[in-house]
Amino acid sequence: MAFSYARDLSSTIPIDHALGLGERMILVKLGGSVITDKSKLRTFRSSSCSRLARELRPARSGLTLVHGAGSYGHIEAKKHGLQNGLKTNAQLRHVASVQRDVRELNLRVLETLIDNDVRAVSIPPAASAKFDGGEIKSFESDPFQVMLDLGLSPVTFGDVVPDESMGFSICSGDLMMEALARAFEPKIVVFCADVDGVFDCDPKRNADAKLIIEFDRSSLRNLKRTESAHADVTGSIYGKLERMLAIARHCEKCMIVNGNVPGRLQKAVSGKDVVSTVVIPG
Repeated sequence: MAFSYARDLSSTIPIDHALGLGERMILVKLGGSVITDKSKLRTFRSSSCSRLARELRPARSGLTLVHGAGSYGHIEAKKHGLQNGLKTNAQLRHVASVQRDVRELNLRVLETLIDNDVRAVSIPPAASAKFDGGEIKSFESDPFQVMLDLGLSPVTFGDVVPDESMGFSICSGDLMMEALARAFEPKIVVFCADVDGVFDCDPKRNADAKLIIEFDRSSLRNLKRTESAHADVTGSIYGKLERMLAIARHCEKCMIVNGNVPGRLQKAVSGKDVVSTVVIPG
């Protein structure tokens, strides 16, 4: 089943049909800063990913995963301006190499999940979506639905993708999170980050930063603006939070947890209380 949308589309597929047995999807984003070292090119955090895979076991039924590209994508993509689309033919070699690198990361994530009893299968973004101007023009939910109905856990990821007007563009993991949330209306959406949630200022630079327990649009307006210390071609933290506010309209609960703290992801996907920021629909 395909659908096209502008940023405000509310069309979704029937949930019972999507998962086959009336189950609600649990949608999890494994951030690139959690599964890779974003400061070091192509550096996989194997032990962290293994622990997170074990924590996902309680959610295997109806689980869908998205992972960021981390240091396998952002560093080289930013160096060669891939987020700006096709400007010179010299970029094409780097499109190919970044695609290769993010597939290497995807394979490592898949291996780790399978080794920990999560039946993970890969669905690249371009296999389910068409892109124009750096946004999703149309999204096909069937590849995910078929795998879920078989009892498998689809895994998609941030990638360089064909783009109708730009030649190619960057599809962020967050962009796929929004498409999946709109299509499947999950029970729980979890963003697994390297901090406890959203703070009133940067917790990595200010020891007095306070965790925002419930984040809404007014919280976004009041946030102090800072720049990321690492390369990120998928937009600022404010853009990511805008997308989370949109995602929160399509699920029962949307939250941000610290994937570097053992046990928090497991509590989140199990519906238990956990240190986090809950995103309130905006």
